[in-house]
Amino acid sequence: PILRGVTFAAAPGETIALIGPSAAGKTTLARLLMGIWPAASGKVRLDGADIFSWNKEELGPHIGYLPQNVELFDGTIAENIARFGEVDLDKVREAAELVGLTAVIDALPEGYQSRIGEDGAFLSGGQRQRVGLARAIYGEPTFVLLDEPNSSLDEAGEQALLSMLLALKQRRCTTLIITHRTSVLPAADKILLLRDGQVAGFGPRDDILNALKQAQLQK
Repeated sequence: PILRGVTFAAAPGETIALIGPSAAGKTTLARLLMGIWPAASGKVRLDGADIFSWNKEELGPHIGYLPQNVELFDGTIAENIARFGEVDLDKVREAAELVGLTAVIDALPEGYQSRIGEDGAFLSGGQRQRVGLARAIYGEPTFVLLDEPNSSLDEAGEQALLSMLLALKQRRCTTLIITHRTSVLPAADKILLLRDGQVAGFGPRDDILNALKQAQLQK
């Protein structure tokens, strides 16, 4: 087993930062929380129901996921943000604005109808990541999981990400962020520290950060 005895709960509107060294099991936990992989033991529950057992077409609109490696498809920016479902342009614009993508899209000759090429070949790494972020929050889902959302973002992108996280909190969207960077921690209410597939710490952000600092001083 990659994960052992991992237990925690997130309340509506809460933002949790998931941190830990490489190979701690963070991405595995993300796939369990999204209902992509089944748990060998135990359950991941959303509003009390086992998330893996939910019909994925029914579950999809209520959750948002940004994987570590963002995959985009050969289509328009609007289609990619709308998850290749029926495009609600107002919701597409709202998601793009929240991630700071509006100026980039407006500068393109065909705007939201611009084709981005296979895997977003016509976009930069930072722009692809922002399209992935917009896709994750499209349609105001109630649970969003972001795996390394700022790995390709510049300073402006980081600021847009922080603003987006605060907007999600105001909507009472439960958000979990996997990150190696401290820049997003100000938006977190709690921190979950994972080591060797186990919970090494879970609690209010400042309590966990202070405990980590103390541990470093004692070394």
